[in-house]
Amino acid sequence: MSMLAVFVQVEPARLAEIIDDPERVTELFDGGETTGGLVRGPLAQSGPLGEAMELIQRTPKILEASMAMMDPATREKLKERLAAMGINTNAMTRGGKDADALLKLMRERGQALAAKLGLQQSAKPPGGAVKARQGAKISLDKAWHGVHYLLCGEIEPGSAIPSHAVMGGVEVGEDLGYGPARYFEADEVRAISQALSGANLESEMIARFDPARMTNLGIYPGGWKAGDDNWLMEEFRRLRKFYDDASAAKLAIVTNLE
Repeated sequence: MSMLAVFVQVEPARLAEIIDDPERVTELFDGGETTGGLVRGPLAQSGPLGEAMELIQRTPKILEASMAMMDPATREKLKERLAAMGINTNAMTRGGKDADALLKLMRERGQALAAKLGLQQSAKPPGGAVKARQGAKISLDKAWHGVHYLLCGEIEPGSAIPSHAVMGGVEVGEDLGYGPARYFEADEVRAISQALSGANLESEMIARFDPARMTNLGIYPGGWKAGDDNWLMEEFRRLRKFYDDASAAKLAIVTNLE
């Protein structure tokens, strides 16, 4: 089973509620915007619209399973058809990780569709009380451990602030499968955001990329090869922007492996 790192921006007031009642942390990862940013807002809707959005959520997994069983010629024909639909298959440059790239592309298409359907409005729970605002939600997919390693050169977080961006934080709630969720308060988000914008950080990260060493150390998902540094740096830049946006809005961040 894959391990995917998910990050959610939350208002400090909502984080305080979760700290007081840790069971509520699952609200951030169940429903609403899906891993990788498919839908932001109330997904659990009744009627045809809700059913359609649930189908959109399942479509990437269906496609992933189907592509894995296709012969190369059939897979190429499918990629051509996807390109005709506006899905840029040229982004699928990571060899056997075609399905991962397709998942990300489908999520981006789904987000655009969700915006057209007006599903990005804030939800109102029963009783009319407005739930504290939840911001953006992203996933680093399977790149999370590789990004962490490039940030610090270690398997686990160390003393340097960048080493905490992916795998750090204070644990909250019960084990959700790969450990409890973790959170960063707004002032910690600001410090990490500043650290991730260090002048020499990107060059240091690129210099640390060593496929053989990373494979030997067991950096997830393994099987590292030349060129994967481009994938990891792309995901790092997405994570940096996520922290920058949260810092600018004075939001906290909650993260989880699922």
